[in-house]
Amino acid sequence: MILVEHAVVVTMDPGRRVLADGAVLVDGGRIAQVGRAADVRPPRTPDRVIDGRGGLVLPGFVDTHVHVSEHLSRGLVPDEVPVDRYLPDWYGPLYAAITPEEEAAAARLACLEMLRTGTTTFCEAGTLFDVVAVAEAVEAVGLRAILGRWTWDLARGPGRLAQTTDEALRLTEETLARVDRRRSGRVSAWPLLIGFGTASERLIRGAHALAERHGTGWGMMHFASHPSRKTADTLPLATLDAWGVLGPRTKLAHMVYVDPADIALLARRDVKVSHCPSAALKHVKGLAAHGRFPEMLDAGVSVSLGGDSANGSNHLDMLRLMYLAALVAKDARLDPGVLPPERVLEMATLHGARALGLEAEIGSLEPGKRADLVILDLDRPEWRPLLDPVSALVYSASAASVRTVMVDGRVVLDDGRVTTVDERAALADVERLARPYLARAGLGVRPRWPLTD
Repeated sequence: MILVEHAVVVTMDPGRRVLADGAVLVDGGRIAQVGRAADVRPPRTPDRVIDGRGGLVLPGFVDTHVHVSEHLSRGLVPDEVPVDRYLPDWYGPLYAAITPEEEAAAARLACLEMLRTGTTTFCEAGTLFDVVAVAEAVEAVGLRAILGRWTWDLARGPGRLAQTTDEALRLTEETLARVDRRRSGRVSAWPLLIGFGTASERLIRGAHALAERHGTGWGMMHFASHPSRKTADTLPLATLDAWGVLGPRTKLAHMVYVDPADIALLARRDVKVSHCPSAALKHVKGLAAHGRFPEMLDAGVSVSLGGDSANGSNHLDMLRLMYLAALVAKDARLDPGVLPPERVLEMATLHGARALGLEAEIGSLEPGKRADLVILDLDRPEWRPLLDPVSALVYSASAASVRTVMVDGRVVLDDGRVTTVDERAALADVERLARPYLARAGLGVRPRWPLTD
């Protein structure tokens, strides 16, 4: 039993209570009590008491779209490369060459970055090959995750990137079974398609059928490229609906190009949308001009946030994602009232939980939910004066204030120290593996200002 007391507590409960002198009692992997510090009464002496004075407690962030393998090639793709050449010239060779050891090392790095920036749960984008190796890495760091295997059938690439529809469905189902056999309470798998026009009708229907059969969600990337690029990512939402694959289990990422009819359809079918603001800006998707995420939220669509990839967003920091999501929308509409900080925080927590079918387990600090929480250090200049905790969190706080993180009642970041894995060794592994991996993929590092000995 762990008691966090005398902290500012942002509960995200139905009443959206913010407690100036609050406490959270954790018993096992679940939250037992949340309330004013004077009202939280442990039934026995806690095993540990964390003094929350000078701290803010809130639910762990939920990142609903992450490519963890690309953390071994962060920042590799030069800015001048046209976005429509990313997949054939860069991503294809990278994913064709990566080994299980390298995928695991990249996943550890991604998990450590998420851990240190307050994210406790994430959904991989469906771009893994050795899903079990990544599952082991995630479990070792201590995060909660949904993973997926590289799945397409229309596009082609070197080696294992070429898959028939039958192969793609068979390998996906095998992945679901292998991860399920691990019986991890924190790591599971979904059918996740690459998208961008790379999946046939039969594969999309098959992925949806697998999700129905296994009781999981499923997802794909969609409406992700500017129309000027003339990509194959043009499948109308109405067609997906006619195929019977849009519903509460469906998660679509990016979704920059939607019209009012699309928004109404997404809301009617309770489709979940993952908005990736950093990647949209870096990949010049036309987010400010075309994005309709506030309108989706107004229509009742559940919109969450995604960090995307280490060559798209280049980071997995939810505080930066919230900041961008709020500010880009305001400027695009010349309306400072669009996407206020409270709504953006809901995207990072409650909507993220809904997108992953975990709203009964995570996303808020309520008795009975899993004990996934973050403690931030308020004794930093960026937080003072503390007039409005939620506004400060979204607009002025940085990940440098993330002090302690708990997942399933286990303290995985303790006053700035990772407790689960050797962080220094994990960073050294990435440095050791990165350049030989890139060389094997036939790709070189090309900084404009080269490093010299």
